[in-house]
Amino acid sequence: MWSLLVWVFFYSQLPVTYLYSGGIWFPLFTLTLFVLAFCLGVISLKTSLVKPLKVTSNKKTKQIAYLFFFIGVIGILLKLYIGFFKSGIYIANDIFEQRLENMGKELTGGAVGVIASILYPFSFLALLVTIYNYKIFNKTHLFLIVSFGLYPIIETFFMGGRTIIALLGTTIIIVSYASFFKNTTFTIVKFKVLKTTLASLPKFLFKKKVIIPLAIVSLLFVSYSIKVLDTRLTRFNYGDTVFKVWEQKDYQWVKFDKDFKEAFYSALPNEKSRMLGLFSLKHYFAHGVFEYVRLVNDLEKTTGYHYGQYEFNVFFKFFRVFGAPLKSFDELNDIVKRKAVYQTFFGPFYIDFGLFGIVLLFFWGRFSKRIYTHAKRGHTQYIIFYGYLSTIIITSIYLNFLMGSSSYYLFTFFISLLVFKYWPNNLTFIAKHKL
Repeated sequence: MWSLLVWVFFYSQLPVTYLYSGGIWFPLFTLTLFVLAFCLGVISLKTSLVKPLKVTSNKKTKQIAYLFFFIGVIGILLKLYIGFFKSGIYIANDIFEQRLENMGKELTGGAVGVIASILYPFSFLALLVTIYNYKIFNKTHLFLIVSFGLYPIIETFFMGGRTIIALLGTTIIIVSYASFFKNTTFTIVKFKVLKTTLASLPKFLFKKKVIIPLAIVSLLFVSYSIKVLDTRLTRFNYGDTVFKVWEQKDYQWVKFDKDFKEAFYSALPNEKSRMLGLFSLKHYFAHGVFEYVRLVNDLEKTTGYHYGQYEFNVFFKFFRVFGAPLKSFDELNDIVKRKAVYQTFFGPFYIDFGLFGIVLLFFWGRFSKRIYTHAKRGHTQYIIFYGYLSTIIITSIYLNFLMGSSSYYLFTFFISLLVFKYWPNNLTFIAKHKL
């Protein structure tokens, strides 16, 4: 529901008409089935059937946080090694240009790069565990864990990206929100419509000292997004031909409103950047549904193609490094006419499984309900997982945060569930001394 409302909010502000070939009803029908299957999965699992878990001791929580921190630091060091000595992106004269070049390749870091990509997200997991349980850590450990835990966001900012910043930033906000509920007491404000509670928020969120910093951060992110777009427009040298480029069928394939074009051509250079930046930001949230329509109409089969390898290609890279005869992402992408675009969360599912994806999304709904139930009961491993998972769910109509490098975080969250399950609650390390 929230995802759809956000999509409508941004779509209603766009000065364009999205174009597509073929009909719209079958794609929208499949999209509706995917959403309904997920919702039915959620509804089908009763909370009472989810078995309660044992309470995790503070000692165990700290040990696991340190373990994740250690693994993450190894991954970060490997990433730095690759960035400086293998791919060269950290020392490139033009980082954006180097990033574009690397995006056209696979496995630029070799086996070390794949291992680093799997390991470094654990630093972020350590950060989330620490945020939720900050009272049990001393200040030195907090500083170290926070410093390394923010590495993925810092790296993305350095590279000129946005998606990971949005995903991880939102996850941090959700986990921090849960941490406030756990560690402090405050008044709750409920927002209701027809006796239905839409949201429950702490009253302190509406104070100036909270609203102003949040507003500043939001404005900075919008400004950063505009700067990113400006860099890309400068790189491709579109200038005033930007509309001709974006209206092409093999690019954004939209038709701009006449009034917007006239306002753009009469604007000063800085104003043009702002206008295009805001348009790009809104387009970023709105175009996924139409890309999904185009995707479904372009594909010949309705029963899927790659059965998981397209959506989770980042994991298959690991096996290709060691010689497994698997297709590269370019080969997987041959069936897709419009590449490197979001087709909602459900597009890659349709590519992989077609209409069979309905069954998978039903079980994905049940799984999400299980994660939510344990999170609501206050279990750390599920709180941090749900912070990530809820971001994916909320944005599912317009983005796909599960695709690409974001999948590495999904892997680390699954590993965290296993670690929390099997790590002893009162493990003690005893040093033996020889007499």
